[in-house]
Amino acid sequence: AQVLEMVRAQALGGNWGSAERIVVAVNEQADSAGLVRAARRMADALHAPWTAVHVETPRSLGFDEADRTTIADAMQLAAQLGARLVTLPAPTVVEGLKLALDEAHATQLIVGKSARSRWFELRHGSVVDRLVRELPGIAVHVLPFSGAAPTMPRKADARVSGAWGHTRHYMVAAGLIALVTALGTLFSSFGSITNAALLYLMPVMVTATRFGLRPALVAALASSLAYNFFFIPPRYTFTIEDPQNIITVLVLLGVAVVSSQLAAGMRDQARLAQGSARQNASLAGFARVLTGTSRRDELAKLLCDEVARLLEVQTVLLTKEEGRLAIVASLPPMTDLGTIESAAAQWTFTNARPSGNGSDTLAASEWRFQPVMAGVRVYAVLGIARADARRAVRPDQLPLLLTLLDQAGLAFERIDLGERMATLSQERERDRLRTALLSSVSHDLRTPLTTAIGLLSEIEPANDGQRRQLAAVRGETERINRFVANLLDMARIESGALDQSLEPVDLAEAVAAAAHDLRRELGDHPLHLGIAPDLPLVQLDPRLFHHCLINLLDNAAKYSPPGSPIDVLARRLPDGIELAVADIGPGIPDGDEQRIFDSFTRLDMSDRTGGTGLGLAIVKGFADAMGLVVRAGNRRDGPGAELIITMPAGLLCQTPRESAS
Repeated sequence: AQVLEMVRAQALGGNWGSAERIVVAVNEQADSAGLVRAARRMADALHAPWTAVHVETPRSLGFDEADRTTIADAMQLAAQLGARLVTLPAPTVVEGLKLALDEAHATQLIVGKSARSRWFELRHGSVVDRLVRELPGIAVHVLPFSGAAPTMPRKADARVSGAWGHTRHYMVAAGLIALVTALGTLFSSFGSITNAALLYLMPVMVTATRFGLRPALVAALASSLAYNFFFIPPRYTFTIEDPQNIITVLVLLGVAVVSSQLAAGMRDQARLAQGSARQNASLAGFARVLTGTSRRDELAKLLCDEVARLLEVQTVLLTKEEGRLAIVASLPPMTDLGTIESAAAQWTFTNARPSGNGSDTLAASEWRFQPVMAGVRVYAVLGIARADARRAVRPDQLPLLLTLLDQAGLAFERIDLGERMATLSQERERDRLRTALLSSVSHDLRTPLTTAIGLLSEIEPANDGQRRQLAAVRGETERINRFVANLLDMARIESGALDQSLEPVDLAEAVAAAAHDLRRELGDHPLHLGIAPDLPLVQLDPRLFHHCLINLLDNAAKYSPPGSPIDVLARRLPDGIELAVADIGPGIPDGDEQRIFDSFTRLDMSDRTGGTGLGLAIVKGFADAMGLVVRAGNRRDGPGAELIITMPAGLLCQTPRESAS
C-alpha cells in the first residue's frame, strides 16, 4: 500500500509488482461473463484486487443492441462480484489495454481469444499476439471463446438502410462531386488546370468526416471516375490515351481511399472522445454537487433528478423507514408503486441485486430497480422506467448508471457516518456530564456522611427506645453512604480510574467480612455458606472484591422473602472456581439475564426494593477489571436467582497440597 501511494504521488510508471493486481478485458463476445468469473476466481486465489476493462474503439460504434447488452451484462456481473469498472476510449484495443494496465499497475491480464480465420488475422492482426509481444512485464492469460467472432462490424444506427449506409449520404457525396466538377469546368474555361485532381479530395474528406468510411470509399471511386471523364483527354469518355494519366487516376484513387480512411478514423475517435468527455463531465458535476449535500432528502432528490436528466427516464428512490421501504423522492412526483414493483424493490433491497425490467428477477415489472450501496450495505433502491415501457436502461447507459449509483452510495455512507459521529459525540458529552455530576455529588456527600456515621457511633443511648432509634438512624445513614459509594464507584469505572492491588484472597474470609458489614441488611436472612476449606487462594483486589460481594449479598437480601436463606456456594471447576450467591426470590425474567448488569437498570418487579440500579453494574465493572466473569440466571433446584462470579485458573494460587500432587 505504501509503494502504491508513493507511485501515485510521484506519477511513476511501471507495474510495481509489490502485490498481484488483475485486469480482465471485456468485449462483445457471449463468453465475456465467463472471463469475468475466471478473473474473480483468480483474484480470490491470489487475494488480489481486480479490474474489469472495456475498451471503446471506432469498431464499437458498429455494435448492435445484442453486443451492447452482452458488454453491459458482463460489466454488471463484474461489479456484483467486486471488480472495479473501467471504460475508456482508444484507437485500438491493445492501446486501450496498455493504458488500463498502466493505470491499475496490474501484473496479470485475462483476455479471450475468438476462433478467427487465418485470412482475418492476416488482414487485421491478432490482439492476443500483440499483447504477448508488447507486454513483457505482464502475465497474459488467454481463455478461448466458444464461438467465432464476426469479421465485420455491424451498424447499430436505426437510420442505416442496408450495410453501406443511408442513401442520403451517397446523394450528398454525389452532389459534392458534381459541385467540384462544375468548379473545375469553370476554372478550365479560363485555361488548363493541371491540379484538378486535388479538387476531388475535398468531397472525399467531407464525406468521410460526416458519414463514415464506406460512403467515403464510394466518393473516392466516383471522384476518380469524374476526373477521368471530365478532365483527362479524350474528355467526356472513360478512355485514357496518355499512360501518365493512368498513373494520375490511380494515385488520385489511392490518395482518396487513404484520406477517407484517416478522416473516418478521426471522426470515429472524435465521437468516442466526445461521448467519454460528456460522461466524465456529468460524473464530475454530480460528484461536485454531492460534496455539498449533507441531508438524505437532498441527496435522494439530487440522485433522482440527475439520473432522470442523463438517461431520460422516470426515477423513484426508496429507503427503509420504520421497517418498510418508502418513497423519499421521485421524478415525476409519485406516492406509491404497484404490487409487482414493490415486491421487486424489496427484493433488490434484501439481496443487493437488480430486479425488474431487463433483469432475471420479476422481469414483468415496468420498472428496473438498482441497489444504492457502499461496501456490503444497501442504503436505498433506485427505480428507473420509461414512459413507453421500453427497456428501462440501454446497455450503453448501464456503466454510467452504475457509476452514479456508486457515487451516491458513498454519499449516503458519508451522511450516515456523519450522523453516527454526531450521535456519538452527544452520547460522549452526556456520559461526561453524568460522570462529572456523579463524581461531584458523591464527593460532596461522602464527607458529611462519614462525619455523621462517626458521630452516631459515639452517642450513648439513655434507654432502649433511644437505642432502637439510634440504630435505625445509623442504618439509614449507612445505606445512604453505600448509595453514594456506588455512585462514586460507577464514576470511577466509567472514567477508567480503577487502581488495583492484587493479593491472595481467601474466599471464605472475604464472604464473612462482607456479611459482617451487611449484618443489618441481611437481618433475619440466614446465610448458608458452602465453601470448602481446601479451595486455593485467589489473586484479587480485596477492596474491589469486597464491594462485589457486598452488592451481591445486598441484592439477594432485597429480593428474598423475609426469613428466607441466602446461599453462598463455591465450586471448584477444571478451569477455575465459581462463587454463586443464590436467593429464593422471584427470579430473573427471561431475556433480562444481561440487562440487569446495565447502569441504572431495575426490573419491573423491583419497585418495592428501592435502590439506584447501580449495584450489579458495579459488580460487573469491578469483575471485568479484575479479569473475572460475572453472569446471572435462575436456580435449577428451585425458585430464585443465582449470580455467579467465575475466577479463571490463571488467578488461582496453588496450595502446597496441589503443588505436591
